[in-house]
Amino acid sequence: MNKEQCVLVCGVGERASAVARRLIGEGYATVLHQERPPRALRRRMCYADAWYDGIATLGGVEARRADRASEFLCGMQTRQFLPLLLRPLEEVVERWPWDVIIAAPDHDGRPARSLGNLAELTIGVGSGFVAGTDCDLVIATEGLDPGAVLRAGDVAGRRGADRFALDYWDVIATAEGDFVSRLTIGDRVEAEEILGFLGEEPVRAPVAGRISGLARPEQMALPSAPIAEIATSDRAPVAGVAERNKLIARGVSFAVEMETGGWTPVSIGAR
Repeated sequence: MNKEQCVLVCGVGERASAVARRLIGEGYATVLHQERPPRALRRRMCYADAWYDGIATLGGVEARRADRASEFLCGMQTRQFLPLLLRPLEEVVERWPWDVIIAAPDHDGRPARSLGNLAELTIGVGSGFVAGTDCDLVIATEGLDPGAVLRAGDVAGRRGADRFALDYWDVIATAEGDFVSRLTIGDRVEAEEILGFLGEEPVRAPVAGRISGLARPEQMALPSAPIAEIATSDRAPVAGVAERNKLIARGVSFAVEMETGGWTPVSIGAR
């Protein structure tokens, strides 16, 4: 295996963060990319806060916004932290010879552009990607086998039963405005307890549980969009890497190792 491979992971949500954390832990020169301000709620389960604050930690592994070339190169060379690039993807791809590019959006949906021909190996995580068309490999994220590697087709029709389904409840904004929270992620709340204020209007918890997600104060709330999330089950994590994302990250790592090492990974064909 060649751990000198340069890997670009597109996204700072839960999936991308889990993938990048695993790859840098295995010794790959790994970099995160996020061009637009992320709207992640589960901020203790990903690296989204690094986009705003310059630094974020997930499971003991740090991501730092690389605003200067020296910061980017330091992270690449030392593997002591994940550099986060904010420049447009076209510029990032043009300026560095990436061996592997991985797109791992949290929310399923077709990516804005094809990954094809951007690197020696391209991987799409989740639905919206078609292996052999707009990327080389697709990694399944749902159903009984998250982390499964597909070398042709997409993940349509592969959902099935979900053994990782957990109970989370979105708190929806009723109007546009600034949401100011009174609590933090991890705090317990009771039903009807005030979470914060949207403008001058109080926002109350619809259910009891633990706060698993909160919108950033810089982000204006949008009508009908979630501004907070509550975990109603004690089994539902509010920090760290969730079990599903660990399996997804393992699948990506396995695919990178096998492909860059010249082996053909075990794969599950399209249905």
